[in-house]
Amino acid sequence: MQLDDVLRWRVHRHHLGSVKATDPVALARRLCGIHAQVASCAQAAADLRMDTPPDLDAALYRDRTLVRTWAARGTLHLLPAADLPYWVAAMSTRERETKGSWLKYHGVTVDQMADIISAVPDVLGGEPMTREELAAAIIAATGHEELREPLTQGFGAILKPLAFRGLLCSGPPRGRNVTFVAPREWLGEQEPVDLEEAVDRLALDYLGAYGPAEPAEFARWFDLRPPLAKQAFQRVRAEISDAAAEDTVHLLPAFDPYTVGALRQLEAISSGPRSAVSRPQGWISPVVLVNGRIEGTWDTGTITLFRDQPGWVRNALADLGRLAP
Repeated sequence: MQLDDVLRWRVHRHHLGSVKATDPVALARRLCGIHAQVASCAQAAADLRMDTPPDLDAALYRDRTLVRTWAARGTLHLLPAADLPYWVAAMSTRERETKGSWLKYHGVTVDQMADIISAVPDVLGGEPMTREELAAAIIAATGHEELREPLTQGFGAILKPLAFRGLLCSGPPRGRNVTFVAPREWLGEQEPVDLEEAVDRLALDYLGAYGPAEPAEFARWFDLRPPLAKQAFQRVRAEISDAAAEDTVHLLPAFDPYTVGALRQLEAISSGPRSAVSRPQGWISPVVLVNGRIEGTWDTGTITLFRDQPGWVRNALADLGRLAP
């Protein structure tokens, strides 16, 4: 299968063609999670792929069929709640957040991190707690007053190891404050999953949305130890079927799963410079997608194309209200 065919297949698998998703949970599973570092981008990514914009907050906090937590690459994602045990099993293999250098950078010792992990099951339950409330409860349980700043500063990096162990996920926001709950209380008890089963499942899901790919690409996308990725690829097999022969043009939002999942392949699937798409501080640009190929970037009211486009593409962009033909 040629690259153009592969990209059309990915567009189809991402529900960016004529066949839209009908359920946000199935969509999150198909995409291997919806990137949710920026809530508005997660909503925009889901809106593009469904005929009716989904109520993600209802799925997260009323129905609890989705869960928001730190997942692939240690970034926030919306995941099917029923799939959380698979993610936890695979994320439990992460080593970076247990090493002295990472902990030292965030102002925590190995022993302090162990105390935090031990305390959280006792202090966090089904009642949402803000970051400040959770920090106060951890400090009261551990006696480590010096942990207040690391637990409350920045983007909550110190809380990530808790999410990777399935001890913490997002609760409903309280005004402008984020909250956290214990998945065992918020979602109900879930059976643990074997590591090989979990990695195989995630590898198949990944290949079903971003394939074909090498084990190193899967390892990088998930931030998984390369040997585990290689072993999973030896055990599983994914087939790429014929793609729909339709033409598609989209303005994908920042951090769209399609773009994030193909970062290692940007040189092959983008007609412009990598730096225009993958920018400093981990920012992933909104992109112009034409038949699965990245042909430009965009911002409110402005499109920057990497090269001249045929009339049908410019007409499609005009229909999107961004560029005159």
